[in-house]
Amino acid sequence: MKPQKAYFIILLLFFIWSCNTNKKESKEILQETVKAVKKVPKSNDFRERLKTTEPTTEAQLQNWLPENLGDFKRETFTTSRISQNDIASAGAIYKNDENHKLEISIVDGASKDGLLAINTHYMAQNMKHSNTNSSGYEKTYERNGLKVLETYVKKDNFYRVLFLYDMRFGITVESYGLSNDELWHAIKKLDKSELNNL
Repeated sequence: MKPQKAYFIILLLFFIWSCNTNKKESKEILQETVKAVKKVPKSNDFRERLKTTEPTTEAQLQNWLPENLGDFKRETFTTSRISQNDIASAGAIYKNDENHKLEISIVDGASKDGLLAINTHYMAQNMKHSNTNSSGYEKTYERNGLKVLETYVKKDNFYRVLFLYDMRFGITVESYGLSNDELWHAIKKLDKSELNNL
């Protein structure tokens, strides 16, 4: 623990016990405060790490996108929707024999502006959200070790899954005509660990 954090917690302890609160309340306040103190520096460290990390190139990210994902074949690369020069991104469209479509995009959160590009992926990592109605849903949950934001539109049989890998790479997978299990089978086939080598 950093000295500043320790000092802050000691100061808080002194304040709590100097007040006329009961021991149970004091303990609960302390536990919540320690949790909050631990979270904030991690978040700041993550932002600082991204700012000082050299971003990958579009070519490197395109090379990461596989030619095949199960029975899906890469048909074309998509053009970047991000205008900043120092933010690397890439995407590809995949189709199978039944003409079902997968679209995968990836953006590197490294560089001074990179956090803006992965902001939605970062929110999916940290928020709890669930909204369901007759036309579909949007919810956050954890699957296969990933914290995701998943959207489903029933009318179009459309899924979108967003997640953040290594607190750096924002990955979005969209499917058209697939079941949820088929979509996740494709996500599982993405070699995410290879991103550690970029």
